[in-house]
Amino acid sequence: MSRSSNHYYRLAAASLTTLTAAAGAGVAVASSEDKTTAKPNPTATSSFLSPPSSISSFFSGFTSPSAAKPCTNVDCMPRLSPKEPCLMTVKDIKRMVEDEERIVVSFMGGVYDVTEFTGHPGGYGRLEMVAGCDLEPFWKVYTQHNRGHILEVLQRYKIGWLSDEEAEEQRASTPEFDNPYANDPPTYPTLLTNTRHPYNAEGPLRKLTDDFITPVGLHYVRNHGLVPDIDPEEYTLTVTGVGCKEKVYKLSDLKNSRKFDHVDVTTVIQCNGNRREDFHFQKPGVPAFGPPHWVAGAIGCSTWRGVRLRDLLKASGFDSDGISLNKTPLPPGANNVSFKGYDHDEVGNNYCCSIPVEKALDPYGDTIVAFQMNGEDIPRSHGYPVRLIVPGNAGARNCKFLEKITVTPNPCLDAGNWKQYAVHAPDVPLFKLAEFEEHHVELKMDPVVQEMPVQSMITVPSAGDELKVEGTKDAPYVTLKGVAWGGGGSGISRVDVSVDGGETFTRADLLPKPEDVRARERRGAEWSWQFFERRVPLAGEALERVKKGEKAEIVLTSKALNTAWNVQPESPDTTFNPHGCCVNHWYKVPVTVDPALKESKRGEVGDFENKPTGGSFKSPFKNFEKPPKKAGAGQ
Repeated sequence: MSRSSNHYYRLAAASLTTLTAAAGAGVAVASSEDKTTAKPNPTATSSFLSPPSSISSFFSGFTSPSAAKPCTNVDCMPRLSPKEPCLMTVKDIKRMVEDEERIVVSFMGGVYDVTEFTGHPGGYGRLEMVAGCDLEPFWKVYTQHNRGHILEVLQRYKIGWLSDEEAEEQRASTPEFDNPYANDPPTYPTLLTNTRHPYNAEGPLRKLTDDFITPVGLHYVRNHGLVPDIDPEEYTLTVTGVGCKEKVYKLSDLKNSRKFDHVDVTTVIQCNGNRREDFHFQKPGVPAFGPPHWVAGAIGCSTWRGVRLRDLLKASGFDSDGISLNKTPLPPGANNVSFKGYDHDEVGNNYCCSIPVEKALDPYGDTIVAFQMNGEDIPRSHGYPVRLIVPGNAGARNCKFLEKITVTPNPCLDAGNWKQYAVHAPDVPLFKLAEFEEHHVELKMDPVVQEMPVQSMITVPSAGDELKVEGTKDAPYVTLKGVAWGGGGSGISRVDVSVDGGETFTRADLLPKPEDVRARERRGAEWSWQFFERRVPLAGEALERVKKGEKAEIVLTSKALNTAWNVQPESPDTTFNPHGCCVNHWYKVPVTVDPALKESKRGEVGDFENKPTGGSFKSPFKNFEKPPKKAGAGQ
C-alpha cells in the first residue's frame, strides 16, 4: 500500500532493544481499530510542588540544562520530583530504562525522567522511541523543540546531570537518527513553515484575500506524522461498524459517478489551533502547550469534490435516509463515525478522529469523502488520494489519507484528540495537560472541538506597514481588507472594522461570493468565507497629526457577527485555554500613516511574516535553530 521507507522502525527497534529491553513493557496499547493509545506504567507515581513565583523576564535562549535552575521562567510547571537532581552515570540511565521501565533521556548533560509526560503533544510513542537516548540527534530533526520554553518545561522532569565524560559517552551511545521524513513531498515555498517535521505550514495572511478559492500552495498544510506515498491502484477504503455490512471500496469505485453521485463543496478549513501563538505567554509564565504554534494563516477555502459520506454509509447497509428523516431509530451504539488515516508517526500510530453521527448523516451537512481539490487530484500534502471533508468543523476532523470509516459507540479512542483538540477551562494548569493520563478523567470532561467559532482577521495592511495618506490631507482614510468566517455553517451577518484599536467601529463592505459558491450554499450550510473591505476615515488624534503632516500610529481591527449573532470577543482573556484552541478574539494590526510617503511600505518581516495580534511575538519565534553546543556539565 505505502511505499514509505521503514527505516524509522529500524531505528526505533535499535533504540528500544539496545538501550531498553522494556520500553514498551510498561505500556498498555488500545485496540488498533482506530489509533494505538499509549498508557504509562500504572505503578508510576507523581508528586507536585507549589508553583514557583511568576517569571520576571522570558527565557530568550538556551542555557545548558545541566546548569539551569528548574522552571525559572515557565512558572506553571513545578518540579515533579521532590528530590534534588544529582550526579548520574550512563549506567544509571540504562538501569532505569531496562530494570525500572522508565523513559529516561538526556540533553546537553541534563538527565530527565519523562515517564509521566503522557500528554506529550507529539504522542507518547515518540517518547518511548527515545528512551535511554540523548535528545540532540532527535531535536536536530524536530526543530520545533528549539524555542526556549520547551527546555524550561523539560526542567519539571529533571532528575540529574552527567559529567562531561559521561555526557559524551551517552551521546556516543545514542544511535544516529536518520530523518524519517525524507520521503515526504516537497514543501511549498509560498507557505510559512511552522514546523519542518512533521511539515506544518500556514499561508501568508496578506495573500489569503487575493483569490476567493485558496490555491494549492497558499492553503495551509497540517500533518501529524509521515506523509504516506499511496499507490492509487492499490488504495482501499473500508466502511464498517455498527449498523453496517463491512464494505471495501477502491479509488475507482469512489470516482465512478455511476456508483455514487459526486458533489462539490466549497468550504473553509481552519485548524482548531489557528492563532495559537496569541495565547503563548498571554498569561505570565504560561506557554501555549500544543503544536504547531500557528500564528494566523492556518485557514483556507477550497473546493472539494467527492462522495457524500451518508451515501457511502448507505451503500454499506446503514439506513442513512430513514435515520435522517427520524423514521428509523439509530442502532444502539451508532453514536459516532470514526476515521482512520493511512498516515502514522515514527512508531506506527495512525491518525484518527471522529464526528457525531448526526453530522455524517445530515443531508445538508455536506460531509464528503473527497478525491479532488480545486478540480485536480488532491496533492499528497493535502491527503492524496482520498480525505474526509467536514464543512464547518475543526480542521482536525477532516481526516487525510483516509483508510477506514467506522460507526462506533464512542469517539475515536485516541487520547490525542483530547491532548490537542479540547478547550479546557482557563485555570487548568499546564502540568495537567503534560501528565494527561494522571488527569484524563478531568480532562476528558471537555469534549473535543467539532464546530468552530466565528472568526475574522484583517489581511491587508500587515502589522508594521507604513501607509501613505489616502484621500486628502484634510479627509484621509485607510483602506483595509480582510476575511471572515461564521463557523459551523453560520454565515456572516456583518463585519465591523476599526482604525483606533476598537474604540469605535464602522460597518465593512461584504464582497459578493462567486456565483457558483453562492448557488450551493443554504442558510445553516454557509461553509465558505466572506471577504470584506472598507475605506475607514481617520479621526481624533490620528486625524489631527496627519493634518499637521506628522506620522500617526494607529491600530486596525475587526469583529465579525455570524448569522446566529455570535460575535468575536474583544480580549484573549475571554477564551484563554492552555491548549490554544478556538482562538478568535479581535485580531489587531498596528500600522503607521505617514504623510511624507508617496508609496506605502511593508513592515519588517522578521522571524516570521505573519504576526500575532498586536503585531509582535511575546518570545522569539525560533523553530529552526539547531540545538546549541553543550555549555558544560554541573548542577
